[in-house]
Amino acid sequence: MKPNQKWIESLEPAINEAREKLRQRDPARVAEDAGVVWIPGDPSRFEILFFGQPHFVSWPGLIVRKPDGQISSNLDQAFLLQYLVLADGTPPTESWVSLGGLPNGSFYEQAYQGYSGNLLARAFRGRPIDLKRAVEQAGGEPLALGDLAFRYLALPRIPLALVYWSGGDEFPDSAQVLFDKSASHFHHVEMLAHLGSLLCQKVIAAAKTEVSAQ
Repeated sequence: MKPNQKWIESLEPAINEAREKLRQRDPARVAEDAGVVWIPGDPSRFEILFFGQPHFVSWPGLIVRKPDGQISSNLDQAFLLQYLVLADGTPPTESWVSLGGLPNGSFYEQAYQGYSGNLLARAFRGRPIDLKRAVEQAGGEPLALGDLAFRYLALPRIPLALVYWSGGDEFPDSAQVLFDKSASHFHHVEMLAHLGSLLCQKVIAAAKTEVSAQ
């Protein structure tokens, strides 16, 4: 599901607020808490791995750029800058919960499941082998959950778990994207929901890429 365009446009104040907050902090400490690379010098910048792809944040301008050097979208600007603001260095628990298991997550959970796990389960209904190939291509590492599960590092301190259950002949397949219990120390719940949705989109896109390459 594509994010609401009006919501994306409304993120501008949040982006500016995040920049102001970051300029008041020690960038080296920000990098340590967020698990990102701080490169001092002229120019100075942060390097953030976002689903394995390096994104760069200039200092003190705090402009986010994609791996190709292009300025990132408003959504990614807000997402990565707020991550730097909120990250507090809390270690991961490796204990997985649904979005509803996070503070304030129950308000979003039903809608979130509809545009994340349910979307993925429909896309790969009865095709667990194709799903396995797609999640591996998208960078997932095997995880011992459900009938099929993979761990992703969306951001350095925000791991995700994609879990799939086969319904067999009697029930529909199901899937969920789960979060480490520490996730609320690193981002707002609505942005975490966006992360889970983005992961599902990446897996579905990986499957389409593989089919077109055959």
